[in-house]
Amino acid sequence: MIPLICTDTVPEHERVDWFTDTVGRLIAPVRLSCPDPGMFRARVGTLDLGATAFSLFDHTPLRSFRTPSLIRLHDPEHYQLALVTSGSAVLTQCRRTVSLTAGDWVLFDTSHEYETETTDRNGLRHLLLRLPRHSVPLPPDRIDALLATRLSCGGGIGEVLRGHLLSIARHGGRLRAGDTERLNAVTRDLAVAFLAHHLDRQRTLPDEAHRTSLLTRIDYFIDVNLTDPGLTPAAIADHHRVSVRTLHALFESRRTTVAATIRRRRLERCRRDLSDPELASRRIADIAAHWGFTNPSVFSRTFRATYGATPGTYRRKELPTQRGERHRRRHGHG
Repeated sequence: MIPLICTDTVPEHERVDWFTDTVGRLIAPVRLSCPDPGMFRARVGTLDLGATAFSLFDHTPLRSFRTPSLIRLHDPEHYQLALVTSGSAVLTQCRRTVSLTAGDWVLFDTSHEYETETTDRNGLRHLLLRLPRHSVPLPPDRIDALLATRLSCGGGIGEVLRGHLLSIARHGGRLRAGDTERLNAVTRDLAVAFLAHHLDRQRTLPDEAHRTSLLTRIDYFIDVNLTDPGLTPAAIADHHRVSVRTLHALFESRRTTVAATIRRRRLERCRRDLSDPELASRRIADIAAHWGFTNPSVFSRTFRATYGATPGTYRRKELPTQRGERHRRRHGHG
């Protein structure tokens, strides 16, 4: 789970101001009002991926206003793509008003006035994705037509993006150094593909944007199916309705092959599990089989060729270090 900060440690009379400052830092300056400031509660989590950023908001009822004076004060020029996960709210922007409930997507723009109001007495919980306007290769005037409109899941791409964001919420706190750069690109491209679907512009996207969008969907498909031994170039091509030849051509720009990509990502998952103290009792062959390596001998040779040690040697080297770190943390050292 990504780290969460909440109002529990903030004095009651300061909570609305604290949340106002937090929203201003993560989204844009706003003015907030709350029907019962003394009872206001909120939790916030955020993960900065670089250009994009992911946030989780969970709060009791309130209203927010982004006014012309606040826009003049500071405008980060960001789109914000939100997914409501529980509760309900109303958003008004560009003379459009949309009512939102759990499962709804909505897009808004920090460069335009807007107003939101929580309409569920139990509060609102939503995920938010920051997209710098300059990073979205879609016509701005067309995107403006999507602002403050309810966006459906988009024929499946919305479900892919939803699963991606929920996965960030659950596992973002465990990311390792270097992970965020790649995650930033994948997240942005999934969001662009989602918006492009709603503009019905996939066929007229610039060639590079269309190629990137397709590769992003393929990357995601590979990642969520690594445990399937039947994950092959033919299966990937069939799922995405392209020829195997087209699929291989897409990967040529990366100077690798589809099969090599699958193998590398499976090895990365195996290496991660082999260094996980919580999985120390799991047999190496079982870890390999879980990630799609059906032949233990082939797995051992491939692992050694890639990392310079057999799986067993690698595990013995890594786990004492992990146990030592846990011991130091438990006893307050380092």
